[in-house]
Amino acid sequence: PFDPFSAFLDEMGQTVDSVEDGADADNNDDIEEAEFEEYDNQDEENDEDEEDEYEPMYDTTGAPLRPKSERLALRAGYPSGGNFAVIYLAGFQHKVTKDDLLVVNKLKPVSEWSVGSTHTIKGDDVLLVANQYKTCVGLPGVAGAEVDVMVEEITRDKTLVIFKKRRRKNSRRKNGFRRQVTFLRVLDVRMPEGEAVADGSLESESIAA
Repeated sequence: PFDPFSAFLDEMGQTVDSVEDGADADNNDDIEEAEFEEYDNQDEENDEDEEDEYEPMYDTTGAPLRPKSERLALRAGYPSGGNFAVIYLAGFQHKVTKDDLLVVNKLKPVSEWSVGSTHTIKGDDVLLVANQYKTCVGLPGVAGAEVDVMVEEITRDKTLVIFKKRRRKNSRRKNGFRRQVTFLRVLDVRMPEGEAVADGSLESESIAA
């Protein structure tokens, strides 16, 4: 049968096989380009996955990253913050939970409050202790409640500038002051024995004196 397409190719000096070969080459180029695009997309996805895997889990202080609302809830003892206490130390009251860092005035004697030493605060120095199930208020202290702390560092606070001026008297005075401080890490907060059970049920309803 007569093939007008073959006659046209003969006039143009080409053959059907050469045209098919050219079409196959173009298809191969398209396939290679598509494969390169797929590889590029896979590389981008792998990079994104690696970035997700290496997101920081802790802040500069070493504490795990949490939303502010969750941090406040944990500090308040709810829903899973455990026990918290209010203690009296170095002339100030502090509300503490486990793993908290306290910055207090330098505790003396240094031989007793040396770096690395652990101390148990109890008696009248524990003013209140509580969890999500019960609160014990001391009069003035909670009997049987204990708070363990460890001395992490003894250093000086940031500089406080004290500037005084008397106008029209050509009198100025500028001084700096750095107070000495002790860093304390809260290791544990313990409720009085027999006050609360792990599942939240109460064994004793009496208020600790």
